[in-house]
Amino acid sequence: MPLWRIRVLVPDSSAGRTAVKEALAAQPVSYLRMLPEGDAPTGGNEVVVEIPEENDITGVLSALHAISPQVFVSRAEDPEPAGA
Repeated sequence: MPLWRIRVLVPDSSAGRTAVKEALAAQPVSYLRMLPEGDAPTGGNEVVVEIPEENDITGVLSALHAISPQVFVSRAEDPEPAGA
């Protein structure tokens, strides 16, 4: 499944992180991780999500744009297997 790194500009607070999580909850994604507080640039939350191949990223982006006009997307690399 493709991995996507998504940066959403929302307040860097628990309310901002909750808004991102709630927007993704209704989407066909496997939530992989959200950068902990302090690791993301000010004003943004960065998440890595996995989207099944039969779905595209359009619905995810629409949901995130509903909470923020600024959503930045890039492909994330699959993590290297241990011992590789």
